[in-house]
Amino acid sequence: MVACLVMALAGFLTFGDKTLGNVLNNFPADNTMVTIARLCFGLNMLTTLPLEAFVCREVMLNYWFPDEPFNMNLHLIYSSALVVSAMTLSLFTCDLGIVFELVGATSAAALAYILPPLCYIKLSSRSWRTYVAMAVVAFGCIIMFISVLQTGAQMIKGIADSSPRLERSHITQETNFLLYRWRRTRQVRIRASL
Repeated sequence: MVACLVMALAGFLTFGDKTLGNVLNNFPADNTMVTIARLCFGLNMLTTLPLEAFVCREVMLNYWFPDEPFNMNLHLIYSSALVVSAMTLSLFTCDLGIVFELVGATSAAALAYILPPLCYIKLSSRSWRTYVAMAVVAFGCIIMFISVLQTGAQMIKGIADSSPRLERSHITQETNFLLYRWRRTRQVRIRASL
C-alpha cells in the first residue's frame, strides 16, 4: 500500500491533473527507460494472466463440476473462455485506469459488503443481526451494480471519444500533453531571450 501511495503521489506531483490511469502513458514514447519499464510491465501482465486464469478455471470447475474427474474438453472450454474474455476487455479499452475501476467495482464491493455478511448469515442462527447482514448484502449489490454501470459508461465514452475526428484523428492525450509542455517551454525561452 505504501508503494502504491508513493507511486500515485509521484505521478500526481509530476503531471498534476494530467496523470493518466497508467502513469507510463504520461511519458514520451521515445524514452528508453520508460520503454524498458513498459516492457517489464508487459512481461508482468504476460506472466500474471496464466496464474490468474489457472485459479479462476479451477474454482469454476470445482464449483460447477465438483465430483467429476479431469475432463480435457471442459478444461479447454474454460481456458479459452477466460483468455477470450480477457482479450475482449483489453481490445475495448486502452486505458488501464478503467480496467482497475472495473476490477475495483466488482471485487471491492464483493469483499467489503457482500462476502462477509453472507458468511455471517451462513454461520449464525436467525436473529435481528442476520436481517442487518442481509441489508448490507443488498447495499453491496446496489453499489456493485452502480459502479459497474459507471465504469461501463466511461468505457463506452472512451470508445466514442477515440473515434476519428476531422483534424485530430490520430493525436492522443499523451501527444497533446507533450505538445502543450513543448509550447510552454518554447514560450518561456522566447520571453527569456527578449
